[in-house]
Amino acid sequence: MKKCIICGGLQKLIFKYQNFSYYRCQKCQQVSTYPLPDNKMIKKHYAQKFRAGNYQLLRKYSEQYKTNIYAYFVKLLKNRYAQQNETLKNKKVLDIGCFTGEFLELMQQEGAKVYGLELQPEAVKIANKKLSGHVFQADVMSYNFPQKKYDIITLLGLVEHVTNPMQLIERCYKLLSKDGLIMIQTPNSSSFLARNMKKYWPAYSPIEHIHLFSKKSLEYALYTAGFEQLSFQSHRKKLPVGYVYNMLNNFGPEFHKILKPVESFINNSRMVLPFYIGEMIILGTKKEKSHLPKKRRVSKIV
Repeated sequence: MKKCIICGGLQKLIFKYQNFSYYRCQKCQQVSTYPLPDNKMIKKHYAQKFRAGNYQLLRKYSEQYKTNIYAYFVKLLKNRYAQQNETLKNKKVLDIGCFTGEFLELMQQEGAKVYGLELQPEAVKIANKKLSGHVFQADVMSYNFPQKKYDIITLLGLVEHVTNPMQLIERCYKLLSKDGLIMIQTPNSSSFLARNMKKYWPAYSPIEHIHLFSKKSLEYALYTAGFEQLSFQSHRKKLPVGYVYNMLNNFGPEFHKILKPVESFINNSRMVLPFYIGEMIILGTKKEKSHLPKKRRVSKIV
């Protein structure tokens, strides 16, 4: 048994995969990887994947990803503010783990004041060619970036990568202005696909993904940190089939091998199809902890 990093409940071994053990919390359904990778292992992993792996592939398909994925995140934020008769103009946005900056480019086009944090030095250089001086090679726990109150903080495919996600979420709470908005996109370990595919679920990727949230554990983490007005939805993506196939080499190598005989056809295809692998998006608003209501409710994103 292990102790859950989110709620403190007991985690039980569910399977072993690629020399790592996966434990699920019996209380909040959070899944964690053990042993936790150390900083040296993590740094080496990301350097390799940037040169020839999923991050190299993400750079290759950056424009398609911006159009089909990041534009959708922008739409959700616009809709959230439209409910309050507001726009994204002049909103201070911090994207943690911004990679090469495509999401921030779109937010800047909406009139937002954008800032990004990224640890991969090569990605920071690329991002700053588009957003000069607005992307920092810094950890969010450090003070090596503008220490101001932000209106929006985004964690897009990020929270599952860190060794202490509660510390990250609490840091976001402190950096947000009153009624500031947090957006998190991450795999959902309680999704139908995760439950039924078990260790073959693509999100189970050692070193890359360390803690995998369930809907319940992510809600618990956000409420505990001081967020309210949570809204949730499953995340379906429109992606080029070639991108998805090559991503399986990193996330789901077993399926990549099965499809190998038709690799040439897939890579030459221009088809863009909807894909769902059990991911979720959740939005929350910062509230003063002393003012949080006792009864809380999660609604679907409009």
